[in-house]
Amino acid sequence: MFRGKSFVRSLFALLAIGSLNLVGLVPVATATDLVPSEDVTGGASVFVFRESRKKPQERAGGALRAGGGKAYRAKLATQIASSRKKKVDQQKSRQAELARIRARERNAKLRLSNTLTAKAETAMASGDVGGAITNYREALKANPKNADATNGLSDALAARGVEAAGPNLSEDAVPYLTESVKLNPQNGVAYAKLGEIDDAHNRGAQALVNYEKALAIDPEFTSLYLPAGLAYAKSGNTAKADLYLGKAEAAGIDTSDAKFVQIDALESQKKYPEALAALDKIIRAEPQNGEAYYRRASIYDDMDQTDKAIEAYKEAARISPANSLPWFDLGTIYYNKGDYNNSEKAYLEAIKIDPTSAQAHANLASVYRQKEKFPEANAEYKKAEELGMKTPDLYSEWGYCLGQTKEWDKSTARLETARSISPTAVDDNNAGWGYYNAAQADKQAKNDAAAKQKLEKSKTSFTSATQKDPKLDAAYVNLGSTHNSLGEYDQAVAALNQANQLHSDWVVALNLLGVAYRGQNNLTMALQVLNRSVNLDGNNIVGLFNLGSTQNAAGDKKGAKKTQDRLKKISPELANQLGGIIAGKIIEAGTNEIKKKIFKIPF
Repeated sequence: MFRGKSFVRSLFALLAIGSLNLVGLVPVATATDLVPSEDVTGGASVFVFRESRKKPQERAGGALRAGGGKAYRAKLATQIASSRKKKVDQQKSRQAELARIRARERNAKLRLSNTLTAKAETAMASGDVGGAITNYREALKANPKNADATNGLSDALAARGVEAAGPNLSEDAVPYLTESVKLNPQNGVAYAKLGEIDDAHNRGAQALVNYEKALAIDPEFTSLYLPAGLAYAKSGNTAKADLYLGKAEAAGIDTSDAKFVQIDALESQKKYPEALAALDKIIRAEPQNGEAYYRRASIYDDMDQTDKAIEAYKEAARISPANSLPWFDLGTIYYNKGDYNNSEKAYLEAIKIDPTSAQAHANLASVYRQKEKFPEANAEYKKAEELGMKTPDLYSEWGYCLGQTKEWDKSTARLETARSISPTAVDDNNAGWGYYNAAQADKQAKNDAAAKQKLEKSKTSFTSATQKDPKLDAAYVNLGSTHNSLGEYDQAVAALNQANQLHSDWVVALNLLGVAYRGQNNLTMALQVLNRSVNLDGNNIVGLFNLGSTQNAAGDKKGAKKTQDRLKKISPELANQLGGIIAGKIIEAGTNEIKKKIFKIPF
């Protein structure tokens, strides 16, 4: 038969191994966001965005006012320090009396415990908290009933907890503070700091319990009125919120903070008109209050009144030129609208003010990705990473963009990092996508050994993806494409048929399946699926090319020429290539020209 001739076997090698499979030019979206791509050297590959290629960005949600709501914390820190100083002063005033009592103690262990307690108190008074903790613990080993040592250790642990919490209210402090209140349930300092930490980590109910205990023990912790009021507001207890906010105002606790806390309470209850009215009052009294404009923009944003939000953000940026947050949120709102030009301008302004914002750089990278400015996107992803952002989303998107600039080894490295952080089926698929395309680049560079090694890695990754998620259609398509590239046509047919079961009439999978059937020399099935492919998409350039070449291989020159005529209307160059095949010629130069001139597929 005609297909048994040597030049046809060569043609088959060109098609099936280094194939002209440029399938499915329109990206297919299923439950996850897929991006199919094709080239003339390796069939098809499908990248899967971890959520969506246009995942909505989140606004900063920060605060503009001086201190950003930290004024009450500064005052609370002062009150905590004052409370601790009082205890130290009380201990100092009792030291002479305690010394006389200890001197009369005849029991050796009790005397040792008292001596160690005195040593701990001296260390505590000098600021050596670690030394105090060590000596108090030793004192309690000698005499577990030593009340002075018990209470002293509670105070020392509270002091260590305050240090460990730091300005960011780290959870590292919790073990010290928890032990502190266990030793002395009347330690108001420990409860106050535990409440702050709970509040900072969104444990509102527990924060309120600790705030209430601290205030019951030491009413001088007036700075707790403000955070307690806000926590009650968030919990929906309006009466208690009003009570504590009123106490805060009466105590003179940062009245500007109190106003915004009340607005927070209204926002948390979605009472947007009331919150806007309260902000209008502030703006009338303080026309240069950038925080009020910023908060008003945020509320309009919550209400989906986008145009009003944009104007309010711009006004906040004008009034607070040293603050990047209005520009950041403008970038977000424009991005989510699909207005990438204005989003880019806004993020550039935010970065100009605060070049250390990793999230701003990452968001700008996403803008560039949407605008297909891939080199610029790669540069911004790199800056975000250098500033400390190391999330799987960042590495996954960065790997995708590096792929678009043909930096496949770098792309694969980033996708492997994403997989190491998040070993999901999608991340397996994308790491395989990187290896697969890196292999095609090696093939073009005539580095067949490296290409084979990377194809094996891609096969392993795609197989892992299908095992983790048997419904991930993209992974089966990629696995089938890899099997085709390796000449493993039986496995390719199995994988691609599974893809078709999951995603029926997917042109990408059908074209690859046609190549796989040709690899098995099953021309009947190859013609069947390729005919289905071009019937589904009459502009399917690669499907038409593969159909025509397969018809020719099957001895149907008339059918092949009809297909060539159809192809000529949409791709004259590829039609000429098909004509050369029908005429019995193999035109490698033509293939190379097609690589250069056609099929720069948009993403």
